[in-house]
Amino acid sequence: MKGLNAKQNKAANLRLVLSQVVTLGPISRAEIARNTQLTKQTITNMVEDLLSVNLIEEVGIKRAEGAGKPSKMLCLNKRACHTLAVRISPDMFELGLYFLNGECLAKRTSHKQIAWSSDNIANEVQQLVRESNIEHPSILAMGLSLQTEQGDTLFQHQAGKKLQKELSQKLVMPVAIETTASACAAYQMLFGEAKTLHNFIYVHLGNKIEAAVVHDRQIMLGQNGLTGALGDIFVTPEINQSTGELGTLNDFASLVSLRHYIEKHDKQPLTSVKHLDPIKHSACQNWLAQATEPLRIAIHTLESILNTQTIILGGDLGEPCLDYLISQLRPFIPSIAQQGNRDIVRLIKAPNNNEVSMVGISTLPLHAALNDKNMQTLYTSPTYLQSKVQQLIYA
Repeated sequence: MKGLNAKQNKAANLRLVLSQVVTLGPISRAEIARNTQLTKQTITNMVEDLLSVNLIEEVGIKRAEGAGKPSKMLCLNKRACHTLAVRISPDMFELGLYFLNGECLAKRTSHKQIAWSSDNIANEVQQLVRESNIEHPSILAMGLSLQTEQGDTLFQHQAGKKLQKELSQKLVMPVAIETTASACAAYQMLFGEAKTLHNFIYVHLGNKIEAAVVHDRQIMLGQNGLTGALGDIFVTPEINQSTGELGTLNDFASLVSLRHYIEKHDKQPLTSVKHLDPIKHSACQNWLAQATEPLRIAIHTLESILNTQTIILGGDLGEPCLDYLISQLRPFIPSIAQQGNRDIVRLIKAPNNNEVSMVGISTLPLHAALNDKNMQTLYTSPTYLQSKVQQLIYA
């Protein structure tokens, strides 16, 4: 991405320089200038601003080839700030405190079946911060992901926006909200498998199946911020007798369908899907066999329409289940993804799958700061005074 050498574009240039340091660091000022086509003076000014709040740091010297001067290398200072991550689903509440690079300091999970109001969440967050001996000014922002049990995608989006605003006001900090799939995609671009990719899709297998489509390193938000409801696509001509509708991907491959299938077979509640092993649990293996073909169809659909560099698959399944599922998905249905030269395989399993959802949500505050369009995911209450770091990157 190219920068803009104009005074009124200082905020955009600063985000661009920060993005270069986060995704490509350690990197020199000269390399940033070549990548962005900004002037050396503009780079110097932006770097000095970022250094002044300790958001980036100089980590060493790179010897130049030939007679050139050695370059000081820049990278993200992960300890400059902390971020919070809150993930709410119908059967679980997850809360974590992280460094800027997604490294976890503290985390807690609750399976209580209670209504997680903004008051309850704010109390849990404040307690975790106190127990961790973290000062409030050192917290950059919170990342939030909400998935409701009832209602369609629009209802879920509206409920999330309402909760985002309430939490920002109660906790006196900015809050960035995205789907879990988009949060995972953001992490993969910043610190994971997609640091060098420009176009990819992240598919998250949760209670509902979500997808984040990344084009030119930008997560596509869709109309009114709604996109990625992959689980709603029809994958079979069979009609659901209870609803009269065609079968959707959620009916076959979501964790809700897995839970119902296992509980019907075992005749008792399922405490956690993460502990299921298809080699040891026949009902789990049968469900995976049922889920495979609809998911193969969904992958083929994504490839045929979008033809991205790759698809990254992750979710709330445990590692044994996800490994088994991916093994059964191959061979994939032939698609245009096979045509031409490929630099990367068609499907990648998300590394550290059990941790990536919360880590992804924790990186949403940093991700929001790297692009003007990403700032749409952030809410900042106008009633409180921002820290120097917040003033600089959320301007």
